[in-house]
Amino acid sequence: MRFRRMACWVTALAGGLAACGGKAGSNEATGGSAGSVATGGAVSSGGSAAAGAPHGGASGTAGAAGNDGRSGAGGNAATGGGGAAGSGGVSSGGVSSGGAAGAAGSAPTAAALTPTVNAFCAAARSCCAQQGEPAMLDDCESAFATKNSVAGSLASGAITVDATALAACRAAYEAAATSCEENAVLKACRGVTLGTVAEGAPCTNGTECAAKPGPSTCLITAPNGTVGVCSSVVHAASGQSCSFTCRAGDDCRSTTYDTTGAKLALCFEDEGLYCDATEQHCKALTPIGGACTGNDQCGINAFCSTTCQKRGTLGQACLPCLDSLMCVDNKCVSPPFASFATCEGRSLGPY
Repeated sequence: MRFRRMACWVTALAGGLAACGGKAGSNEATGGSAGSVATGGAVSSGGSAAAGAPHGGASGTAGAAGNDGRSGAGGNAATGGGGAAGSGGVSSGGVSSGGAAGAAGSAPTAAALTPTVNAFCAAARSCCAQQGEPAMLDDCESAFATKNSVAGSLASGAITVDATALAACRAAYEAAATSCEENAVLKACRGVTLGTVAEGAPCTNGTECAAKPGPSTCLITAPNGTVGVCSSVVHAASGQSCSFTCRAGDDCRSTTYDTTGAKLALCFEDEGLYCDATEQHCKALTPIGGACTGNDQCGINAFCSTTCQKRGTLGQACLPCLDSLMCVDNKCVSPPFASFATCEGRSLGPY
């Protein structure tokens, strides 16, 4: 049995700051690593999201744990945030009936998502049977709202749905019923949900926060609190303190628990930086062929073996593989659609 890889950093520090979001982890030869333990108590749990847990994906690990989990530097810990998933029409009572979304624009109503929920459930039933995963899908459509955290945010209007992206997501689910591989769905369903909550306004998780002007976090300061405010994320410069790295191409919205109200500071790979887990400061990424001591400094598409080396892409030998792939018979392949999460009704997207 393989657990769905999780799109969420999980780190911890005695100071009480907690955050989670985006895509973390990597897939070593066994696929879907549990992540690394970074100096200072940081722990990353790797892979792409399984929806349904509070504030964003259900946790789970697949494969070996180790130093390639791409944890952020210490100082943040958490549950949820960016990468919250969900893939269908929901209302407070479950999946709503109703028609499909239009060809373009936003589809803010739960009813418009129903065809995508149906497509996910059909794919899950097909692939769980084909790939030998125990399935708990008899109530997949009706129980979707209780298993996918997008439901509450959609019902409150804190997120809306892009109808064009939703159509692509639905089509990917329909194709996955035959192909039974997950990466095409993850790619197609990215960007379906759009946060509507402005900076300083109340939120319950990071996916509710508007994406512009950049990644933001739902900052919860009350002990054991469930409501926070959307807060912009600091783009830390080289040499400045950081919490973790926002990897190239990742949606780094997150949920942060911090009673001090401190802003979350990230190093952005797109800006040529990574967060050093030991020093908790931003440093310049090391180019391919450059000397290295750890995977983080090589960036998401490389790994450290004395020098930074490229990761294996689809169909190549496991060197190891890119984070989005897993290794089977020493070849990098897309992970299967069927997993513990999908086979109990937790969708891959939209998120």
